[in-house]
Amino acid sequence: MEQKVEDIIICLDTSRSMFRKDFQPNRLEAAKNAIISFVERKREIDVNDRIAIITFDSEAKILYELTDEPAFIIDALENIQCKGTTGLGEGIAVANQLFVKEIQMLGEKLYRMIIISDGKPFASTINPMKALNTSKKLKIIVDTVGLSELGISYGDSLLEKIAKSTGGTYTRVFESETLIETLSQLAEKKEIPYSEAKKMSNDEILAEIAGELFRPTDLAETQEQLVRLFTGKEKEKCIICFQENCPVTHAPFFSSGRYCPNCKSPMHITCAADWAAQSKVGTANVFRCPRCFFLLKVPKSIHKLKNISISRIRQSQQVEIETTRFLYITKPNEEMESSICPICHFIFDAPPAYYCTSCGTYYHPKCLEDWMKKGNDYCRVCGKKIQM
Repeated sequence: MEQKVEDIIICLDTSRSMFRKDFQPNRLEAAKNAIISFVERKREIDVNDRIAIITFDSEAKILYELTDEPAFIIDALENIQCKGTTGLGEGIAVANQLFVKEIQMLGEKLYRMIIISDGKPFASTINPMKALNTSKKLKIIVDTVGLSELGISYGDSLLEKIAKSTGGTYTRVFESETLIETLSQLAEKKEIPYSEAKKMSNDEILAEIAGELFRPTDLAETQEQLVRLFTGKEKEKCIICFQENCPVTHAPFFSSGRYCPNCKSPMHITCAADWAAQSKVGTANVFRCPRCFFLLKVPKSIHKLKNISISRIRQSQQVEIETTRFLYITKPNEEMESSICPICHFIFDAPPAYYCTSCGTYYHPKCLEDWMKKGNDYCRVCGKKIQM
């Protein structure tokens, strides 16, 4: 069988649990030694194969990008330390993004990911299986190695499910020597047929791999923290505009803010839209996080929020204006859930809502009712007279 050049990304768990000493001298050092053996063996098999290292704990980081120089990988491993929790989903997502450039340039190539972890990704902000769905679409084979997954049956291991769903191999190991043997065996998997991933357009790739911004409700660890955000007692400043309130809607961060799912940096969703529009990533709705450079996307509908403050001058006009029909929406949709009510400045959690057919703005029913009770019979965004 013809052998193809491989690009391999090793995702190494560097959470606090990897410091346990059931491996000699501990799980992390044992994994590092096994990776060194893997790199050296791959070099013996094919000097053209490339390897990259990603570490994941509370967030994922690229330790070293794809290279065919083993010395660079080995040197990069020296300064790794254990910290934080196991963000397996973040690790897979960053690996997907690192693969994209290569997939775009070369379709007929083998793309593999090797995950080394203790198999307890309870703190992932990004759902590991959701990130894996992207890996599968990109034709990436994922091999997994579970360290000391005591108390976890084979059917319950998330690492096993990840490997099986991509045609990869899952191995459970309990000591250092077996770990080295396992990585050596993975280094010799050149007989696997190469990926059939086809060349994709830049926009198709970006749409597939860019992550969703997270709401404060998604990241709040406790109800108390959520209440503090809601009441403004816990302050967040956008890393783009460096303000607490949104500069467009003037709404507080709880309603107008979002977080990067990888590094958890806060940003207003309208600021993110501006950043995306000015970036050179390739599409107006995709951008890189200003802090960790993780690819993110904003809903297309968010751009219309910029019209809110401009259209407020129509509020005091007492002239005859055009009409617009308002529809009562009872079914959820993605556009509504990413929109902000122009009256209360809060983002929609669920229907119902009123929808302006002229400018595409969504209103909370109670907000619209209070607005019209004050004698306002026009859309606050487009200024047209409301017809129910």
